[in-house]
Amino acid sequence: MGKVKAIFKLSGKVGDYVFYKMNGKQVVRKAAAKKKGPKTAAQENSAHLPSEFGEASTDGKTLRTALAEECSGLKDRQLYYRVAKLMVALKSEDPAPKSERTAAGGMATAAGREIFSSFSFQKKPENFPRLFGAERQNCGISLQLSAAGTSKIAITEVQIHFKTKKFRRQVHPLPVPNASGDLVLSKTFRPKKGFTELLMISGDGFLQGVVVECQSD
Repeated sequence: MGKVKAIFKLSGKVGDYVFYKMNGKQVVRKAAAKKKGPKTAAQENSAHLPSEFGEASTDGKTLRTALAEECSGLKDRQLYYRVAKLMVALKSEDPAPKSERTAAGGMATAAGREIFSSFSFQKKPENFPRLFGAERQNCGISLQLSAAGTSKIAITEVQIHFKTKKFRRQVHPLPVPNASGDLVLSKTFRPKKGFTELLMISGDGFLQGVVVECQSD
């Protein structure tokens, strides 16, 4: 860095030098040379981060919109940020190339399904009822549920196409165990290509869910 005495005040880049003011005096430094050659692995990862977080935020908004009624009861202004972080974690499980990874791709993996089912939408993961799994069968969707603990429970079936941001949802009452003691939702949506199917459990101050699996998985 050098000081400059000039009739004209210069500012900005001129050739290979950058002129600017510091502490009231005009100084000059040589512009940083551009590095040639292929990017390192660290540089490649850094380049993907802003784009991936932006896409994760969009996916998170789509999910929160589909669950707007359930999310409104949580009264959490920071929910958008935590859901965006959830989407980043899900995308990291997608086996596709980094530039093609999606939250939906992550949810299609066993690790991604585990991440989603472990996420509590409410701030404090207290002793609320939880879904442990849901499987689509010929008769509907069979679900695994912890001890209810409260009668105010709703089951929300959601199908989301994260790329087009389209979704459909319907709320079911808590099913009564059948003769075998299983909990099965009947009259559900049919599976739809490109849509991720979720089953959510909600009540007073809590929301949690699982990715619905198919029998053939």
